Amino acid sequence: MAQVFLDRVAATAHVESIAIKEEVKPGQFFKLGVLDADGERRLVEKATGNADANVFLAPEVISYGDPHFDVTNVTLKDGDTGRAYHKDEGTIISVTKDLVSGAVVGDHVDVGDAGLGFKKAPSGNGVGLVIGKENHGVDGEVFVIAFG
Repeated sequence: MAQVFLDRVAATAHVESIAIKEEVKPGQFFKLGVLDADGERRLVEKATGNADANVFLAPEVISYGDPHFDVTNVTLKDGDTGRAYHKDEGTIISVTKDLVSGAVVGDHVDVGDAGLGFKKAPSGNGVGLVIGKENHGVDGEVFVIAFG
């Protein structure tokens, strides 16, 4: 399912336009690189852990009434432009449970394996804290994560 909901993002937060080079899902963390040839988007590589995870993918999901649109299967493909957010302190997001591994409310989390989602931090503060678990109705259970 892999969905990211922006619960609290500062009005001054900088949104990066990124150049997607392979199929990715929402919740993917990336390491930022140089500008693409278009001069607008940043080239990215999948993050491998906390140290190189600069931004996370949170695409807008708009169907415009398309009856064949499946919000549970959103991916971005090679050549697409993605919308990515810096993991700034104070930012709060909710993610579907498939993007969290081994963590419960109160646990600190690290960037997940292959840079996708989150996993329970073995020690220390990690990149964020699971501050809640909610039911989003159609979207199912989500984990609420505060960066900091």
